[in-house]
Amino acid sequence: MKRPNRTLSIFSLSALDVLAMSTGVFVLLVVILMPYYRMTFDAGAESAGLRVATEALQAEIDEARRAAAAEAAAASEAEAEADHMLRAAADLRASAASLRDEADAADGRAGADDRLVGQMQATLNRRIIPALDLVFVIDTTASMALVTKELALSMAGLVRILERLVPSLRIGVVAYRDHELGGWVTRDLPLRSTSVALGDILAFTESLEASRIGGRTVTEAVYEGLGTALAMSFRPGAKQTVIVIGDAAAHQLRQAATLAMARGFAGSGPRRSVSTLFVPTRSFRRFGRGDREFFAALANAGRGAFTQNEGELLEGILLSVLEN
Repeated sequence: MKRPNRTLSIFSLSALDVLAMSTGVFVLLVVILMPYYRMTFDAGAESAGLRVATEALQAEIDEARRAAAAEAAAASEAEAEADHMLRAAADLRASAASLRDEADAADGRAGADDRLVGQMQATLNRRIIPALDLVFVIDTTASMALVTKELALSMAGLVRILERLVPSLRIGVVAYRDHELGGWVTRDLPLRSTSVALGDILAFTESLEASRIGGRTVTEAVYEGLGTALAMSFRPGAKQTVIVIGDAAAHQLRQAATLAMARGFAGSGPRRSVSTLFVPTRSFRRFGRGDREFFAALANAGRGAFTQNEGELLEGILLSVLEN
C-alpha cells in the first residue's frame, strides 16, 4: 500500500503568480520613477529651447557685427573721401595763392618795367642811341651765387626793355673767378645780336654757376675779366658799354692796371664807358676792405656810372645804363 506524500509546502508559485508579481513590481517602479522621467523630459525640452534661443541670439549678434563692420567701412570710406576733399581744397587754395602771387609779381614787374622804360625814354629822347654793344662782366665766385642766378633770370626781361629803346642791340657776357680756385679763370660769350641770338645769350647766362668753394683771399680776377671784355669786337658806330658786377676788388697788385685799362678804353672814343654795379654781399660785410671804393674808382676811371645794388639786379643794371 502506497504511503501518501506528507511534505509541507509553504511556497507554491504558479506561472500566473510570477507574471502577476512581475507586473506589480514594474508598476511600482514606474510609479516611483515617474517624477524623475518627467524632470528629464522637461530638462531636455528646456535644453532644446535654450539651444534655439542661443542660436537666434548668435544670429542677431552676427547680424549686428556685420552691420557694424559695414558701418565702419562706410565711415572709413567717408573719412578717406573727406581727407581727399580737404587735400584737394588745400591744393586749390595753394594754386590760387600761387596764381595771385604770380599775377601780382607780373603786374609789379610790368609796372617797374614801364617806369624804367619811361625814365630811360626821357633820357634817350635827349640823346638817341641807335646801336648799343653791352657787355656784362660778372664775378661768379661763391659769394655771388644769388646774383649769378638772378642775372640769368633777369636777362630776358632786360633784353625786352632795351630792345624797346635801342633799335640795334648786342650783348656779350664774361664770367670771372680767381686763379686759386683752379680750372678756368674767365668764360665768355662774344657780343651777339639779341634779334637773332637771344637763345645763345640766355643759355650762356643760365649755364653760369657760382663756385661751390671760397678762395683763400677776398680779392678776385677783375683784371682778367675786364681784359676779356674789352678785347671783344665792338662796332665802331655803336655805343660801347661794359658793366662790371661784383663784390670784391681786383688783386692788390692788379688794381692800378685794372683802373688804367678802363681809363684807356673810355679815352679811346666818346661812346665808350666802363660802369660798375657793386653788390654788398655777406662776404663783403665780413671781409671787405675798400672793395666798394675800388668799384667806384673803376667806374670813375671808365667814365661810367657807379651803382650799388640794393634791390633787384635788373633795376640796378638799367639804372647803370640810364645814368651812363
